[in-house]
Amino acid sequence: MSRIVIVSLGLLVSLGLLNFLIWQPVVQAGPGELKINFIDVGQGDAILLKLPTGEDVLVDGGPDDTVLTALGQLLPVWDRELDLVVATHLEADHITGLISVLQTYQVKEVLTPAFQNDTKTAKAWQEAALKAAKINYADATDDYVWGEVVWDTLWPLPNADFSLESDNINATVAQISYGDHTVLLTADADSQVEQQLIALYPGLTTEILKVAHHGSRFSSTTTFLQAMQPDVAVISVGRNSYGHPAPEVLQRLAAINAQIYRTDQSGTIKLILSSQQRRILTDG
Repeated sequence: MSRIVIVSLGLLVSLGLLNFLIWQPVVQAGPGELKINFIDVGQGDAILLKLPTGEDVLVDGGPDDTVLTALGQLLPVWDRELDLVVATHLEADHITGLISVLQTYQVKEVLTPAFQNDTKTAKAWQEAALKAAKINYADATDDYVWGEVVWDTLWPLPNADFSLESDNINATVAQISYGDHTVLLTADADSQVEQQLIALYPGLTTEILKVAHHGSRFSSTTTFLQAMQPDVAVISVGRNSYGHPAPEVLQRLAAINAQIYRTDQSGTIKLILSSQQRRILTDG
């Protein structure tokens, strides 16, 4: 049912929202569409899922408050609620923005790593996460179903031994399925995790791949890419001193004929999936 919202023009002006509403139209997912926004947050990850059933899910938040500006553009101005916020791992380029998100939005549930570290940013995130209505610690038993959209957590395994491991090795990896479409979100998984995924999930493939670790040469091995066979590869990356994305990773993706999209070149990348088609929109 449609709703008409009447707001005083004077109130909009006083709140400084009039120009925002005029110049920042929100592009909503249409009926039956899953919209996945790979947000340009520079050198980091932030992914907003807008589900056909109306829920909003945010995966990671980038290295600063840029994600708040993006959410203001991608969500209606009156929408201050997120159904699920996922921190794939506790490195600053993934969770710094999430701290601000939790301070600004009402969050129904947080999915956060069981593997913890003692950095200042990680501790700030852990404190902020307590404000969510529910906290869940990620492992491969965590599945979410929203209508026809399924979130299947593939990694880490339950009861993993975190004593000698790293954030990247224990980062949450998940596959999203919607009809015939599949999207694999790999966070900062390295080649060890990729090998485990191939072994644990025979026949695992994906239509769209969020390239691991911003295109690091220590991820996206030839074996993994040949197994996954993505049609589309999205690299979330910004100016950095690490050489991301590595030339050899770009070559490996080209070798399997994947369409490559980069946030440093195209800005926020909007993936729109319906039962009939796949559309990709960019800011660049």
